[in-house]
Amino acid sequence: MKAFRRFLLWYGLFSKRLLRRPAYLAVLLLVPLFAVALTLFSQQKSGVLTVALALEDPRDPAASAAVERLTRGDSILLCELAESPEAAREAVRSGRADAAWIFSDDFEAALQHFAARGYADAVTVVEREDNVLLMLSRELLFAAIYPETSFELFSYYVETEIGLEDAEPALLRQYYASGTIAEQVVRFETVEGKEADGSGSYLTAPLRGILALLLVLCGMASGLYCYREERSGSFVWLSARKRRWLPLLSHLTAILPAALAALAAMALAGITVEPGREALMLLLYVPATALFCELLRCLCPAEAHYGALIPVLTAAMLVLCPVFLDLNLLGPLRLLLPPTWYLRAVWNGAELLGLLLYTLALLLLTALASFLRQRRRGY
Repeated sequence: MKAFRRFLLWYGLFSKRLLRRPAYLAVLLLVPLFAVALTLFSQQKSGVLTVALALEDPRDPAASAAVERLTRGDSILLCELAESPEAAREAVRSGRADAAWIFSDDFEAALQHFAARGYADAVTVVEREDNVLLMLSRELLFAAIYPETSFELFSYYVETEIGLEDAEPALLRQYYASGTIAEQVVRFETVEGKEADGSGSYLTAPLRGILALLLVLCGMASGLYCYREERSGSFVWLSARKRRWLPLLSHLTAILPAALAALAAMALAGITVEPGREALMLLLYVPATALFCELLRCLCPAEAHYGALIPVLTAAMLVLCPVFLDLNLLGPLRLLLPPTWYLRAVWNGAELLGLLLYTLALLLLTALASFLRQRRRGY
């Protein structure tokens, strides 16, 4: 009990040291504010790409139906209807749109030609330059015109193969609708078999990963303070064994309040999987992050090396950890970074054991590295 009270005393002293720094308080305050601002921004009309839509013949029902599908509902594309094809081209030329999709004046006839011949010029795509996102966006264009294309293929088959050449369009529509299945074709689930929530915004999706990186940066910043305290001899009156673990306590003091701010930020953004599970994973992530930062500090001989490592490590975590995309690059290297284990454990309970084993391995390596560092420095 006495040792626990001493621990709380030291924790309070380190917390007081941090909370007296305006920059640290600003970080704690800005984390939830950033989440709120991001959430409000995600509710506005936005997209990773902006596409200008135009109709050469606004009276064409098939083209109008395709445009309605593209402009209604939530999508990663921001599709806006231009006044004319010339206005859509001008939007691309001026940079206000990434692409323009212009539906021809004989759109329905073009689809009929496609059904009969296998090719047609139904939509004109205007782009300043092609890239991966624009290539992927055209898949949404194909999906938007698929219902009309499918009906024309059905009509052509009925007329040529069955011989109903004089069938009324309304009757064909009735036959076509009778074979349409309105059930959900694709179901999204987590690896645990639970239904995944696909209603989130692409803007708030990487928030959890960004906050995980922020906790690492808080621990790294605490490591810089520890170098200065060692240089000034702030705790020289303590024994070497006790001094060995003081930097780790300093990291925990810096990371834990930031973790609470991150938890509040995720709750405000509405991206928590389950409140209890989210808090548990974050609580387990805090000591893993503190040990990781202390291990790096013990391996860096000087403060300048440690400081130079921070931007390199940040860039590596952004690329290797599943913050924005899970690229699955350099598998062994990405497993050395704490955000990888945390982000995997949040979505897959089976990864919890991996996070615990990772923390235990860090504890053993940090204890060894700290001991060797003290022996090298002669205390």
